[in-house]
Amino acid sequence: MSGAPISSEIGAPALRVTNVEKVYGGEVALGGVSFDVAPGEIHGLLGANGAGKSTLIRIISGAEAPNGGSVEIFGGPIRTSGTGSDKGNVAHIHQDRALAPTLSVTDNIAMSIGFPTRFKFVDRRRADEQARAALESVGLDIDPRKLVAELSIAEQTLVAIARALASNAQLILLDEPTANLGADDRLRLLERLKTLSRQGVASLLITHSLSEAMSVCDNITVLRNGLVAETVAVSSTDENALAELIVGRSIVTERTNERSFDPATTPRIEVRNLQAAGIGPLKFSLAPGEILGITGLADSGHQLLGELLFGSLPCSDVDVLVDGEPYVPTTPREARNRGLGYVPGDRLRDGLAIDLTLDENLFLDGMVYGERVSRKKERAQASEALRTASVKPPIPEAVMSTLSGGNMQKVLVAKWLFSTQKILILSEPTVGVDIGARGEIYRLVREAREKGIAVILASSDVDEVSILADRALVMQDGRVVAEVTREGLTPGRLTALSSSASVTN
Repeated sequence: MSGAPISSEIGAPALRVTNVEKVYGGEVALGGVSFDVAPGEIHGLLGANGAGKSTLIRIISGAEAPNGGSVEIFGGPIRTSGTGSDKGNVAHIHQDRALAPTLSVTDNIAMSIGFPTRFKFVDRRRADEQARAALESVGLDIDPRKLVAELSIAEQTLVAIARALASNAQLILLDEPTANLGADDRLRLLERLKTLSRQGVASLLITHSLSEAMSVCDNITVLRNGLVAETVAVSSTDENALAELIVGRSIVTERTNERSFDPATTPRIEVRNLQAAGIGPLKFSLAPGEILGITGLADSGHQLLGELLFGSLPCSDVDVLVDGEPYVPTTPREARNRGLGYVPGDRLRDGLAIDLTLDENLFLDGMVYGERVSRKKERAQASEALRTASVKPPIPEAVMSTLSGGNMQKVLVAKWLFSTQKILILSEPTVGVDIGARGEIYRLVREAREKGIAVILASSDVDEVSILADRALVMQDGRVVAEVTREGLTPGRLTALSSSASVTN
């Protein structure tokens, strides 16, 4: 993006969306959306998965043309190129970060703002310097010559944001920028948005976090079924009202009922020792029907636990029992045969085959709940599972890529909950999921608990852990630093323990 100043009409809004419509193959994605964003305003864009948020962002960025209506940026219309707007000083931070993983951080940033040259050759020293300055703007202290593929998801997200800020953008479009960030990184980003706001930079923020929207936004537009449900000032609303606007009905999120576990019962899974590069030693056990939360900041190591127990990553030292019998997590096939199921944190990369149908994703190995059945029975079982999980549409032959993110996640959870697994490992199960779908996933997890399935909930979302878990382990630097029982399971306590330097094991 160019760093040149935007020519604009005096007093014009940073962004004006007027009666924007978009139709795909007869399906109305946007039915006439209108709202304004003032210079320096942080404007939230909320709605359920499939409400039209990402479609609208693509239109505003110039990547797609609307079928009706108009978009103006600082008083001037955009021209759609198919790859992005030609309007300067507009940055789009994509949900997938849109980085080149095999290139360095320096190269990723320079591809956006330009490579400095000396004697007609790229000046690598100056390129590194401008990358460091961009990284400093988001508080990220890493070697700019590192490959993006070597960074954590949180670091990659911050690099994408740093690249956008380096272009001197006056309007930033952010599509779920904090979805994979820990509490500290999320706070750093939101504080940076507030600083930019005071400098006159406008932001349009898509987020599924109501607390995040309430903490940083000035105004919020809620989309429902491609229409504006309402645009409200943050000062005149609250999270409950926003939730009702998003789903069109009252939302009640209750904590899981407390229950006791007989210490004499053989644990469903007992981890006596688990170590790998940068994590461990870990020790814990779960009873049948128990939900154990494991939380921490993004780099604490809790997100690696599922991959280790499911055999996707090698362990350097392991001593694990499943139903009292030794278990060595060597491969995902062995894990599945021993009764473990795993919902990974990145559903698109590690969990789903998005070009296959829903029933093919549910029964990838051709086995339906442990046995081979006819194609007709497989479709019938898939239909039942999809209806029970409230997947929309509950059509087994639908292609996975046509579903919203929340419905994709429900399919992934259903894949394991309606199988014969005894242990379910969930890694960040509601990242990028709207509040309605989140409630459905919580319901499915509780139903698994009632069936006697032991659930390991590895999540950076402390609200989620406090709602679902019977108890929780808090991790820092790959080690468990605290265990929190049910009565002490509050978001505030989990956050404090996750970030406190004074906590010891």
